Parts: sequence; C-alpha cells; structure tokens
Amino acid sequence: MQCILYNKMLDINKWKTQIKKGYLELCILALINKHTRLYGFELLELLDKAELFVKDGTLYPILNRMTVDGLLTSVWETQNPTGHPRKFYSLTREGKKALDGMQEEFNKMVSIHTKITS
Repeated sequence: MQCILYNKMLDINKWKTQIKKGYLELCILALINKHTRLYGFELLELLDKAELFVKDGTLYPILNRMTVDGLLTSVWETQNPTGHPRKFYSLTREGKKALDGMQEEFNKMVSIHTKITS
C-alpha cells in the first residue's frame, strides 16, 4: 500500500515540476515587462516576494536561454563607480509577443479549469 501511495506522490511531483517550468517562464517575462528591465537578483527577490521560490541555479540558465532565443536582451551596467557590474534584462519585441501569447494561453487554461470545476 505504501509503495502505491509513494508512486502517486512521485507522479504529482513530476506534474508539479512540469507545470511550474512553463509558469515560471511566463512569470519571468511578465515581471521584466512590468519593470521594464531587471537584473537577476532583483528578479529572484520579486519571485520570492510573490512566493514563487526559485534558486539562482534555476533562474540564470532560463535567462540565458531566453536571451539566446531572442526573447530578452541583456546589458552589463555598473550603477555607481564603486559598485559591481550587473546584467540587466529587458524584453525584445519577440519577447513581448511571446509574453502576450503565453498570457493568452494561460488565461484560456484557467478559464477551462474554472468551467470544469464549477
């Protein structure tokens, strides 16, 4: 009996991991769009504040992939002469299109779920 329950928990965890991947990308694009530009640590803080806890080892590869894919642009800047450089991310035109499409699809999915469960 415990093995069956344990296996069901593993399936739920796999599902949660899969759904969180797409949702995290949507949230990253939405936050950058809302704030115009952000650097990685700011993004981590905003995600934590929203209770979407992400490790930097998860965030930075996503930001890098989104930059390579043309959804984000990045620029290194030092805010003051004695500070350290920070990599700021902004949405490209393609990133804005992707965000719009992702938000539309997410809203459809929420609507469908609401209809099914109401």
